[in-house]
Amino acid sequence: MQKYVRPTTIEEAVSTFNQAHGKAVLLAGGTDLLPRWSKGVQKRPESLIDLKGIETLKGISHENGRVRVGACTPMTEIASDPVIRSMGSVLAQAAGRIACPQVRNRATIGGNLCNASPAADTALPLILLDAVVELVSSNGNGMTTRHAPITDFFRGPGSTLLGPGEMLACIRFEPLPDGGFAAWDKFGTRPSMEIAVASVGVALTIESGTVTRARIGYGSVAPVPLRGTEAEAELVGKSLSEKVIARCEAAARKEITPITDVRAGEGYRREVVGVMLRRMLEHAASGG
Repeated sequence: MQKYVRPTTIEEAVSTFNQAHGKAVLLAGGTDLLPRWSKGVQKRPESLIDLKGIETLKGISHENGRVRVGACTPMTEIASDPVIRSMGSVLAQAAGRIACPQVRNRATIGGNLCNASPAADTALPLILLDAVVELVSSNGNGMTTRHAPITDFFRGPGSTLLGPGEMLACIRFEPLPDGGFAAWDKFGTRPSMEIAVASVGVALTIESGTVTRARIGYGSVAPVPLRGTEAEAELVGKSLSEKVIARCEAAARKEITPITDVRAGEGYRREVVGVMLRRMLEHAASGG
């Protein structure tokens, strides 16, 4: 019989998880885990640690100049929260496009990230925001906390930086600069409940017509949600002219590594990324 544990504190959760020695699974919203178990795609664990009763893993706050999002915060709250909408609008936009309202009411940002899908909708906005993840574990004498950039968190499909007995506690990021440009979008093969064939995000700071800071990200076109450093390099220190946008688009098509699967071909994904990125940059150039 499966053992069910519902801790009320982070300390209790990480201690229980550590003592399970790999035989337990953390449950937040369960929107990915439950379908896998019901279909037999993933074996049910010996123990289930339900995190929904830990209040400190939930909620959104603005503290010390940074936005903090608890790992168990549901997508519905992220999409509608005034702090996120004003300081990280691309994250609110992405959270509001995940699946359907019923799923968004239950799915959590921590689950979306720890699932480590290359198509994870919230990963790309967090890359644009230079987010940092806070990871906690128990060493037997108390809790240990470490921090890592979101770009280091993903290791491959279904694989993350998390070590044995370690748990994602929260995500932090600095607000987008005032007057900056930010955009995120995904393309799917159906109008609702779509898993992205490809997604693109852009965050720019433009001063006196020159791009002084650029962040570009891609989803569903590499083994992990990917930051577009080569495309960024084509923008910084330059104005958004047609030639600069064209070079940026070419760099994006080159640095992604899409595959062909049942949802789209490799060439199609490159084309989608190029078109979406070009449109975003043209929008930014026009005053967006």
